[in-house]
Amino acid sequence: MAEAVLGSLVLKIASSFMAGVGSSLYAHTEEELSLLVSLRSDMEDILKELEMIQIVIRNADKLSESDGVAAAWVKEVREAAYEIEDIIDEFTYFVGRPKKTGLRNSLGKPWRLLKNLPTRHDIARRLKNIRGKIIGISERRTRYKELGEGMPGGSKNGHVDLAPFFKNDADIVGMEDQKEKLISWLTDENTQRMEISVSGMGGAGKTTLVFKVYKSEKIEKDFQWRAFVTVSKTYDRDDILRKIYKELHFEKSLKLPLNIDELDTRWLAETLYKFLENKRYLIFLDDVWDEDLWSKIKDVFPGNSSKRRIIFTTRNNQIASSFASSNRVLNIQPLEYNKAWELFCKTAFQGDRGGICPQELSKTAKAIVRKCDGLPLAILTLGGLLYSKHDEIEWSNTLNTLRWMLTNKKLEKISNILMLSFYDLPDYMKNCFLYCSAFPEDFHIKRKRIIRLWAAEEFVEQKGGMTVEEVAEECLMGLVQRNMLQVSDTNGWGRLQTIRMHDVVRDLAISISEKQNFCMMLGSGQTDRARRLSITGVRGNNEMGLDKMCYLRSLLVFASIDLVSHTFNRKETLGFRLLRVLNLEGASIDNITDAVGDLFNLRFLSLRKTKVKMLPKSFGKLQNLQTLDISFSGVEELPSWVSELRNLRHLFIVHAEEFYLRVPMKTSPGGIWTSKDMQVLSGIISNSEVVRQVGEMTQLRTFVILEVEESDEIELCASIKRMTFLNRLVVQAVDRGRGQLKLENLDPQSLRLQKLSLRGRFQRLPQWLSSLANLKMLWLHSCRLLENPLTYLKSLPKLETLELLEAYDGEELCFQANDFFSLKELYFCQLDQLHQVTIEEGAMRSLKKICLTLCGKLKTLPQGIERLNTLKVFYMYGMPEELVESIRVKGVDRQKISHIPTVHSAPQKEDGGWGSEWLS
Repeated sequence: MAEAVLGSLVLKIASSFMAGVGSSLYAHTEEELSLLVSLRSDMEDILKELEMIQIVIRNADKLSESDGVAAAWVKEVREAAYEIEDIIDEFTYFVGRPKKTGLRNSLGKPWRLLKNLPTRHDIARRLKNIRGKIIGISERRTRYKELGEGMPGGSKNGHVDLAPFFKNDADIVGMEDQKEKLISWLTDENTQRMEISVSGMGGAGKTTLVFKVYKSEKIEKDFQWRAFVTVSKTYDRDDILRKIYKELHFEKSLKLPLNIDELDTRWLAETLYKFLENKRYLIFLDDVWDEDLWSKIKDVFPGNSSKRRIIFTTRNNQIASSFASSNRVLNIQPLEYNKAWELFCKTAFQGDRGGICPQELSKTAKAIVRKCDGLPLAILTLGGLLYSKHDEIEWSNTLNTLRWMLTNKKLEKISNILMLSFYDLPDYMKNCFLYCSAFPEDFHIKRKRIIRLWAAEEFVEQKGGMTVEEVAEECLMGLVQRNMLQVSDTNGWGRLQTIRMHDVVRDLAISISEKQNFCMMLGSGQTDRARRLSITGVRGNNEMGLDKMCYLRSLLVFASIDLVSHTFNRKETLGFRLLRVLNLEGASIDNITDAVGDLFNLRFLSLRKTKVKMLPKSFGKLQNLQTLDISFSGVEELPSWVSELRNLRHLFIVHAEEFYLRVPMKTSPGGIWTSKDMQVLSGIISNSEVVRQVGEMTQLRTFVILEVEESDEIELCASIKRMTFLNRLVVQAVDRGRGQLKLENLDPQSLRLQKLSLRGRFQRLPQWLSSLANLKMLWLHSCRLLENPLTYLKSLPKLETLELLEAYDGEELCFQANDFFSLKELYFCQLDQLHQVTIEEGAMRSLKKICLTLCGKLKTLPQGIERLNTLKVFYMYGMPEELVESIRVKGVDRQKISHIPTVHSAPQKEDGGWGSEWLS
C-alpha cells in the first residue's frame, strides 16, 4: 500500500508542486522569490530520493506482512509520503486560491504577500524537515538490502487488455450437479413454503451458483415474483423488508409508493404479506450471519398454497441447518482438481487462446492451481492476475511469490491469494481498488460515478490521446479482468454499467485501508488521521466532529445522520480544507454552508437528492471543481458563477427522470462559459447565448438541453456539429417538450451518437436520423408525427432500443421483413390513434422485450407476434380489456403468446395505481 501512495505522490510532485512554484515566481517580493526557489530545490531533492525508494518499495510492501523490520520501514515511507502530500496540497491551497481584485487590492498586494509569508515560511520549514526524514529513510533502506531482493517482483507494466472478460451466465464449472439439485428443489410440486440453505466457506461460489439459478430461464418462468437481497453482518430488519419489497417491484418494472423509505415496521410487514399472499414467489437472502434472522422475518412470508421458496446463503453450517426445511441444505465443497484446472484455463487463457494452456506454462500453471485448494474465487483471481502475462518467467515469479506468502503468512489461504493479486496491481490501480471499499457492502457502484471519483482524487492521469475518464475506465476494466471487482450489471449491448466488491474481497480492502489510514468507516475506530471517511450507517457518530478531521481528502455520505447536517448547515470554517471529494447525495440537509467555497482543492461535489435550494456565491471560488451534481435537489436557479468554473468537466443540472416528475426547471446562468474541457452538460436550459456558447464545448460526450426555442435551432445545430465526440444527445423543445422542433441542419457525418432522445413536435423526422450508423438507443417523445416513423428508422444497423411515446398519431404500424434486425427492446406508450400493429416474417429477429402502455385503441394482439422466436417479455400497462382477454387461458389468441416466458398485464386503477395479472 505504501507503494501506491508513493507512486501517486511522485506524479503529484512532478505536476502540481513544480508547476505551482514555477507559475508563482513572477509576482512576488525578493524575500518570497528566494523562499520559492528554495522550496523548488528541496522538492527536487525529495523527488530524487522518492524515485530511488520506489525501486524497492513494492517488495518491501509484500514483506511487511510478516517481517517486522520491513513493516517499520514501510510505515515510515507511508507516513512521510502522507506528510509530503499534505504540504503539496496546502501549498496549492495557499498559492492557488483566487485573490481579490480591484484597485485597493492591487495597491495593497505587497502587504498581502508579506502577510502570507508566515504560512509560506512554515511550509518551507516543514519541507526541509521532511527532506531530512526522506534522506534518513533512504539511508536505512541500504541497511536492509533484502527489502529489494527477498521476493519475486510483481507486474512489470500496467497495460490492460480490454478484451471482454465477462463469463457466460450458463458457465458454472464444477457445480453442474449442485445447480440441477437446487433447480429441482425449487421447482418440485410442493405447494407449501420451503426454505433452502446453501452453505460453504467464503469464496466457495455460493452466491455465484444461486444467482445463476435465480437468473435461469426455467426459474424465471416458474416464479412470477422474485427478489435477490444481500443481508450482511449489520443488517436492519426494516431495511431488509424494504429491499425485498423494492426488488419485487423492480423485477417487474412496477411503480413504488413515493414514501416507501419512510414507512414504519408494521406497514412494511403488512404490505409485504398482502402483496405476496396469493403469489408464487422466490426470495433469495444472501450472506446471512445472524442465527435469529429467520425468526424475525418469517411471519411476513405467506406459507399456504401456491409455490413459495426462500433461499439463504451462509458460511455458518449451523445457521444453514436451522433455517432450512428438512433435507434442504446444499453444502458447497471445493472443486475437484480437474474442474479447478478447467475453470483456471477458461479464465487465464480466454479469448484467442481458447482456454488452452500452452505447453511451456503447463507445469507452473498446474502448481498454481493446486495452491488454490479448489476455491473458485481464488482460482478466478489468480487466473485474472495471469491473464495478461505470457512469459514463463513471470508465471514462475508468481508461483514463487505465492509459495512464499503461503509459507510466511498466517492469513487464510483465500486472503493470501487476494493479497498476492493486490500486490501485483500497478500502483495507480491499488488506490482505485481500495477506494471502492468506501462504498457500503453489496453496493452497486455505477461505472461513471467511480470513474469521476478516481479522477477527482487524481489516482489516474491523462496519457497519450486518452482523457482522464478513459484512462480511469481502462483501470476499472483492469480490476474486473483481475476479478478484484465483479460486474453486477451491463447495458443492452454488454458494456459494464455497475460493479460490486465480493464480500471477501471487500473485507481485505477495508483491512488494508484502515491499517494505512487510506479510508475509514465512521464508527470503525479512531478516524482523526483518516484520508478518506465513509458514512455508511446511522451508528457510530464521531464525537469530535467531522470538521476536526484535517487530513480528509474524501468525504462520502451514504446515510443521513445528524453529524452531517450539523456540519454543513452551520457557518463556521470547515477543518478539512484540503478536501477533494464531497459526496452528500441523499443527505438530510436543506442548505449548505458558505465555508464549502473555501475548499479550493475540491474537485467533486454532489448535492444530488438533497433539499438544498440555493448554491452560495462563495462556491464560485471552487476553481478546481470538475464535477457538480445538483440533480434531484431543491436548487431552482443556476448561479452565474457556474459558467466561470474553468475546470468543470461534468455538470448535472437535471436528470432524465426529472422530466417525468415535472420538477421546476433550473434557469441557466449568464456570463461566458470558461470551461473548454466539459465532458457532460446535462439539463441546461436553452437560450440564445447558451446555444451559441456550447459550440465551444467540443469535448462534450453527453449533452442534454431543455426548452429549446424554434428560433435557436439553426445555431444549436451549428454548435452540435462541432461536438465530434458526442455520444448521447437529448433535445427537448420549449413548453416541456410540447413545442415545435425541426433540427434539419445536423450533419450525421459529424456525429458518433449512440443514444438520442428527441422531445418535441415534428412535422416529419429529420432526414439525417436514418444515417446514424452507430445509434443504439432512440427515444421519440411528444413528436405527434403523421408520417410513419418506421420508414426513417428501419435500416439503422445497430439500433437496439426504440421508444415511441406520444410520437405517432397514425393508425397502423408495420414492421416489414428484415427490418430492425438488431432491435432488442420495443416500447409503445400513449399512441392514442394506433389500432393495428403488424410484424412480417423476418422482422425484428433479435427482439426480446415488448412493452405497450396506454394505447387505448390497440385492442388486438400485434399480428405476427408468434413469429418472434426470441421474445422473452411482453408487458402491457393500462391496455384495453379486449386485448388482455384475448390472451387469457381461454382467449382466442392464447396460443400466439405461448412461447413467451413472461407475459404480464397491469390494468390502471381509478386512483392512478396499477393492478397486476400474470398471463404466462
